[in-house]
Amino acid sequence: MQEKFVKHGTFVIDKTYPASREQVYEAMADAEAKARWFTKPEVFEFRVGGREFSSGESPDGRLFTFDATYQEIVPLERIVYTYAMDLDGVRFSVSVTTIELTDAEGGTKLTFTEQGAFFDGLDAVENREHGSRELLELLGNSLARSEEAAAAEEDADPAPGDLEFVHTRMYDYPREEVYRAWAQPELLTRWWGPNGFTSTFHEFDFREGGFWRFTFHGPDGKEYPNENKFIEIEPGKRIVLEHQGAPEFRLTATFADKGGRTRLTFRQQLKDEKLFEQVKSFCPDANEQNLDRLQAVLEGRRES
Repeated sequence: MQEKFVKHGTFVIDKTYPASREQVYEAMADAEAKARWFTKPEVFEFRVGGREFSSGESPDGRLFTFDATYQEIVPLERIVYTYAMDLDGVRFSVSVTTIELTDAEGGTKLTFTEQGAFFDGLDAVENREHGSRELLELLGNSLARSEEAAAAEEDADPAPGDLEFVHTRMYDYPREEVYRAWAQPELLTRWWGPNGFTSTFHEFDFREGGFWRFTFHGPDGKEYPNENKFIEIEPGKRIVLEHQGAPEFRLTATFADKGGRTRLTFRQQLKDEKLFEQVKSFCPDANEQNLDRLQAVLEGRRES
């Protein structure tokens, strides 16, 4: 009869990834993201008390299973889970694992601590540490691929959707400056609108659900009242507003950091096909003039 015994072991692995805490955490908290570097889960309940279960073949063709329960989750900071490993139905280890995330220079530091009980010589702490280091390398590779894919998508010229005008512009100014020119009314009033137009702002409540009401003064002497509602604001990154009344449209501005420069994507989506056909002969030119005027304001701010 084989002798039954247990050995205990603990190991700690520190890894620093050139990614944000949100990205590293998401790679463990989202089933699809985790499947890119870990065994694809058959059960994935990412909550305290939730279960994660996966199975696969070992190199010699035997079936192994990973069966975990989440004990504590502090979003973006800490994940603690217990898990058992079986091989062909025979349990060979039970462990508690703590993953901690902290900010580090150039990215995120991940500290992986495992405390395990290993049964009957079927596994050892040295083997588990080696396997865990390989998994954390795969996590780093997955994060790098995700970053490359996101950058490629960000750099690609966006295709217009239905009833939509899309414009991109690269500004030689930091993202914070370009975003501020949209978010501060004293700057926005200096450039908003096509050539020859000025504006008087009556209300500028820059928050989600807030209203922006102003009057355009056209070069023909006519006045054009406007009302917009802010739908979404992600500071420094994204502004979405809806123009109330005729013409009805949704405007989305996104700001991407390009090494101290800013790539602005300006999307204007009309809500009516007939109106879209009426304005498509002049609206794109007017939008480009608008972005030219933003360039002039940025240059003026830099010179002052």
